[in-house]
Amino acid sequence: MADGDRKELHPSPADLDRFLMGELSPRQAAPVLTHLIRGCDACQRRMQPLASTMFSAGRTEPSPAEEAGFEYDFPLFKAFATARRYAGAKTRDAARVQEALPTLREVIPPYVSLEERARQEWDLCETLIERSRALRHSDPERMILTATLAANLAERLDHSSFDARALADLQARVWAELGNARRIADDLPGAEAGLARAFELAGHGTGAPLLLAQIMDLTASLYTDQRRFQEAGLLQEAVYAIYNKTGDKHSAGRALISRGLSKGYAFDVEEAVQLFSQGLGMIEANREPKLVMVALHNLIWCLVECGRAEQADQLFAYSRDLFASYVERLDAIKANWLEGRIAAGVGDDQRAEERFREARASFEQAKLFYEVALVSLDMTALWLRQGRTAEIMRLIDETIAIFRARKIRREAIGTLLVLRKALHKDQATEALIRAMSAELQRLGGAWAHQSRVST
Repeated sequence: MADGDRKELHPSPADLDRFLMGELSPRQAAPVLTHLIRGCDACQRRMQPLASTMFSAGRTEPSPAEEAGFEYDFPLFKAFATARRYAGAKTRDAARVQEALPTLREVIPPYVSLEERARQEWDLCETLIERSRALRHSDPERMILTATLAANLAERLDHSSFDARALADLQARVWAELGNARRIADDLPGAEAGLARAFELAGHGTGAPLLLAQIMDLTASLYTDQRRFQEAGLLQEAVYAIYNKTGDKHSAGRALISRGLSKGYAFDVEEAVQLFSQGLGMIEANREPKLVMVALHNLIWCLVECGRAEQADQLFAYSRDLFASYVERLDAIKANWLEGRIAAGVGDDQRAEERFREARASFEQAKLFYEVALVSLDMTALWLRQGRTAEIMRLIDETIAIFRARKIRREAIGTLLVLRKALHKDQATEALIRAMSAELQRLGGAWAHQSRVST
């Protein structure tokens, strides 16, 4: 029977629900996905508004209506549903990495030929790069140590045993890894020196586009941390172009998410929403489930900033299980804070206050004092609408006392004093509070609300 004559069965409503929630196995999901892609209006209506844009036949650009609505919904649902299935494997994967990699004390066996020894040292260098990357979310200090060992080893490899350009490529990769490790550990001058060395070595290498893309991507992350947003954006656009040209859709999507982070840090939240949405629709969630969580967290944050709290609330509810699968304490605190901001946006003041109090106490316990102040400002905005001026004054005074006790820079204390003065004169507004929050983020460089992408 010809395809056009075949009467295709529709997935059941239960299967559609399970597909959306990521509960189908790949074999079960495949026929559902194929059916939807073919443009079944009935099933798309059943899944509205989540499926409308992804399965619109023949379209490559979003319409204005989509850009104003749910254009990102189905791609990111697909992404986080996949990520959630793989999130449980995170601990097992980490254990396998630790088992497969040598300890830092491992040495090259003695009594081998010079050629074989050189090859083993090269392989060990590759292994150390892999190990350094595996440590980026859990132990920045060991990440730096491992990358330093790799750099030292790469610099003393026997030049006569290898092609000079290939060796330069390896050394460039190692120095890029060391630079990124220093960035993650907040050693920004050291990071800049390491990445500059990587670019220098790459200039003597094969000119491989993917190597250049990797170094540019890491450098863009550094520039973002340094608030050099325009320079970061130029590099991220080049990275996206390289990966897109080579057909690496996942890495291209990752570049878009990194670009979204930069836009979010620069408070260009509308464009950040578009970039996160597009990137989530491109990445392979099973390759980097942590990346999905980072992108979703920041997308939801930016939706709140855009005044789209209802959409943020819906997306947060669907993402809750994914966030819960990552047990890093700081991520959990950020998620709590994010939930409070969403609750404030949808008018659930009681839930908002509960989450703000929890997040503030947790940040104080973790000695993240700029974040304490930022949550305090969110609570201030909430209480301002309720007319609780006396409580606001006590909260601001308490935050100023924390800053003074911890010798936080005077400009940050001055920002809080300006707000206190405005409150005393009954001139405080939510717009002023948002401006004070942005200034504290600039002064602290904390970017507390956003989870960094560490490549």
